[in-house]
Amino acid sequence: MRPRFHYAPRANWLSDPNGLVHDRGEWHMAYQYNPHGEEWGHMAWGHAVSPDLVRWTELPPALVETDGEMVFSGSAVIDHAGTAGFGKGAMVAIYTGAHSAAQRQVQCLAHSTDAGRHWARYAGNPVLDLGLADFRDPNVIWHDATARWIMTVVLSTQNRAAIYASPNLRDWTLLSHVETDGAPGHLWECPLLIELPVEGSGETRWLFKVDVLSGAPGSGALYRTGHFDGERFHADGPWQVADHGQDFYAAIAWHAPRDAAGRPLWIGWLGNHAVQKALPLQGWRGAMSVPRRLALTVAGGACRLRQTVEPALMAQFGAPQPLALGHAPVALAPGIVAGLAGDFALTLEDGTGRRIDLIRNAAGLRLERRDPVTPQLDAEALAPLETASPILLLIDHGAIEVLADDGLVALTMQHRLAGETWRAGADRPVEATCRQWQGAPITAA
Repeated sequence: MRPRFHYAPRANWLSDPNGLVHDRGEWHMAYQYNPHGEEWGHMAWGHAVSPDLVRWTELPPALVETDGEMVFSGSAVIDHAGTAGFGKGAMVAIYTGAHSAAQRQVQCLAHSTDAGRHWARYAGNPVLDLGLADFRDPNVIWHDATARWIMTVVLSTQNRAAIYASPNLRDWTLLSHVETDGAPGHLWECPLLIELPVEGSGETRWLFKVDVLSGAPGSGALYRTGHFDGERFHADGPWQVADHGQDFYAAIAWHAPRDAAGRPLWIGWLGNHAVQKALPLQGWRGAMSVPRRLALTVAGGACRLRQTVEPALMAQFGAPQPLALGHAPVALAPGIVAGLAGDFALTLEDGTGRRIDLIRNAAGLRLERRDPVTPQLDAEALAPLETASPILLLIDHGAIEVLADDGLVALTMQHRLAGETWRAGADRPVEATCRQWQGAPITAA
């Protein structure tokens, strides 16, 4: 079954979001994509656009494998001043060119002057080459204070990131590194360096995020807050977990436009490489999380990331209705957002043995996934909670996203519950509200 309010391609493999940019009233979302099938391989940039972050139109792939060079992850910018020589207002993609045969990853450019519909690779590629096999995922921003482009890119097997600067997107100078400094796990990917508002202060602080392929808690998305002086990121706190579930990976941001509170958006791949290859074939594979607004807040003596669902998407759900959950199971249609208060043990099942358990008690919030058909999906995640605030639960075909502690805690899981109705029950009566998705599915089947 296809998701109702999570983006998924019509066909083939989808993973990491790439090239998130806003231009001429459109939100652009590229992503890792295999044009030839639903297994990983032949990596290209799939491409979709939206006027409102709710309705998405899938376009032909933006960049495809050429002469043995796959198109790995990266970012995109609008070059308003034309610094790269492609014209003022050109959309410029900065991506990793991956040469499997040569065991080499390099940073490359492509540009579009027609709102991302057609792309041309830069004749001078690569623009950054260290001769390494694992050097990837450039994330580029314009830094106003130093009037230049800043790139954050990972030296993956070294578990560190490099920060470069350029006046023109073509010539890059190394500034500094972000070191491992106690971060758990191995093999860094998909870095993000972004300035965020600190709620209630009128100030901003920088966040550095990296995804760790194996051995890190939760989905592997780790972050630190700190300050960026135009050359170096100075961390001012410990590593923290951005999502305690198993399936929120490679998230990057639309740096602009921001809302009235200065909050940007990000989106993540609702999957992970550890289990994705084990999923049964169905013609398409992979979906995105819902877009989430980002801000920082001071809580528990530390600066922490708060994530909230994009209001434009939330507005597509119907009016709140009471949801009576207890020992007697009720039929629940996929495509809901629910609010749950108090302690509970909630179970969703589809009659095939697949089930999801969401448990809140003194130990925190636990999300358990069981799938006898695809046992590789069996997993559980636990997150500590600091408040008794209601939990926001988004349930879709193939996806469950949980936000707790007013957005300070996130747990995201993919699942394979089947059918148009599921059975839902709890160990005790649960105070809940439910809102049903009212819009059309985000992509057509």
